[in-house]
Amino acid sequence: MDAEFETLLYGQQFKKLYEKMSNLITEKYGLHKVEIEILLFLRKGKGDTARDIAEHKFFSKAHISHAIEHLAECGYLVGKPDGQDRRCVHLILTKEAEPVCEELLKMRERLMDIVCQDITEEERRLLRQAAKKIAYNISKELAQMAERT
Repeated sequence: MDAEFETLLYGQQFKKLYEKMSNLITEKYGLHKVEIEILLFLRKGKGDTARDIAEHKFFSKAHISHAIEHLAECGYLVGKPDGQDRRCVHLILTKEAEPVCEELLKMRERLMDIVCQDITEEERRLLRQAAKKIAYNISKELAQMAERT
């Protein structure tokens, strides 16, 4: 595997840049990385339960539970019990979370502008297409490995 492709897959440089940019927000609001990721996840509407977060973000259940507790204490989210399943709690962002989410979205937009500088729209489209295939291949292999154990 060539070095550039490894850099892209492992993402260490990207991770370092992302952490430096997000640290300004985490320090400003007294949040941890997992908490800002949960806020963004809920804001994007890809799910609204702790289980959804665990399945998509790959954080441990303990980290998610602590983060949800802290976010609720900060007034950024509330839990609403499911009408059908009492074990399920839907997480709802409050209006207090909106400024934090807006800053996070702007930071991520700026990050993508930096990362994708000098990359054409066609190259971005191809990159997204390849990234989806890579993510699918990884998920499929992980599922198969889990079945074997």
